[in-house]
Amino acid sequence: MLHHHIPISMELGTNISYDAQSFGHWDLHDIYELERLTQLITHVCTGVSMFGVGCEISVKDFQRKETRLAKSLCIGLFLHTLIQPLTGYILAILLDMEAHEALASVLVASGPSAAYASVLSYWGEGNIALSVCIATLSTALSIGMMPMWFYFYSSTWSQEFFIVAYPVDIALYMLLIIGPAALGMSFRWCLPKVAKQLARICSPVFLVSVVACSVLFLVFHRDNFKVEWQMYMSCFLLPFIGFFFGFLMAISLRMPYDVCIAISLAVGSSNGPLAITVALHSFDEAPEQFVMDVLSLPTIYALFAPIEGIMWSLVYKTIGEMFTKGHPAVCGAEEEA
Repeated sequence: MLHHHIPISMELGTNISYDAQSFGHWDLHDIYELERLTQLITHVCTGVSMFGVGCEISVKDFQRKETRLAKSLCIGLFLHTLIQPLTGYILAILLDMEAHEALASVLVASGPSAAYASVLSYWGEGNIALSVCIATLSTALSIGMMPMWFYFYSSTWSQEFFIVAYPVDIALYMLLIIGPAALGMSFRWCLPKVAKQLARICSPVFLVSVVACSVLFLVFHRDNFKVEWQMYMSCFLLPFIGFFFGFLMAISLRMPYDVCIAISLAVGSSNGPLAITVALHSFDEAPEQFVMDVLSLPTIYALFAPIEGIMWSLVYKTIGEMFTKGHPAVCGAEEEA
C-alpha cells in the first residue's frame, strides 16, 4: 500500500510531512462525530452547572459598591483577552514547540474565559456575579479577539492558517452562560431555600463532562494524549500562570478578596471545547494528521485546567477561612463610605 505524504510549508523554512496511514481508520469525519458527542455532553453539563451558579446570584450582587464591578470587569477582561494570548505565545517559544503545537498553544490561550470558572468561584467563595460577567463578555469579544491574536502570534511559525470564530458557536456559548444563570436567579427569587440546595447539587455537574469527554478520547482516540512533554507542560503552565497573575494583579490593585478570586479563576480558565470547535472549523482543509496534532493540546488542556482550577479554588477558600474573616483589609478591601 502506498503511503501519502503531504508537506506543509511553514515560516522559517520548516517542512512537516504527515503520513495519511498513521492514524488508522480514523479520519476527520470520525473526529467530527466524536467532537459532536463531546460538545453535546459539555453543553448539557455546562447548562446544568450554570443553573446551579445562578441559584447563588441575585440582582443585588451586580450592584454591590464594594465589588467595583466596572473596574473589576476591566481588569479581568484585560488579563484574559490580552495577557493570556501573550502567555501562550511565550510558552510556545520557551518550550521550543513544533509548529502545530505552538499554533495550538496560541489558539487555546486566545479563547474566552470558560463558564466553569463561575463554578470554581462559587466553590472558592469568590464573586460569582463577576465571574459570570467576565465569562459572558470575553465570549462575546472572542468573535474578534481569537482570530486577531491567532493571526498576530501564529505568524512566527506559519502564515498559512487563519481561524474563524463563527457567530453561531459564540452565541451558543453565551446562551449557555446567560440562559441557565438567569433561570437560576429567577428560581432563587421564587424559592430561595430550595435554590441553595440546588446550587450545591447542580454546580459540580460540569465535572461529568470533563471526565466523560476525557474518557471518550482515551478510548476512541488515545493518540491525542501520546504527545511530547512540552504539550503537557504547556497545558499545566497556561492555567497556572493565569490563576497566579490574575490574583496578583487584582490584589495589587487592592480589590476585595472575593473579587481577586473571581478574576484569578476567570483568567486562568480558557474555553478548551470552544478551541476544539474553532480548530475543526478553521483547519478543515489542512492535512488530517495536522488537524489531529493541533487538537491534542486543547483536548489535554480541557482536562488539566478544571483540575487545577479546583485546587486553586480550594486554596482560596481555605485562605479565606483562615485569615480574612473579620479582617477584609488583609485582602485589599476598603471600607466603603
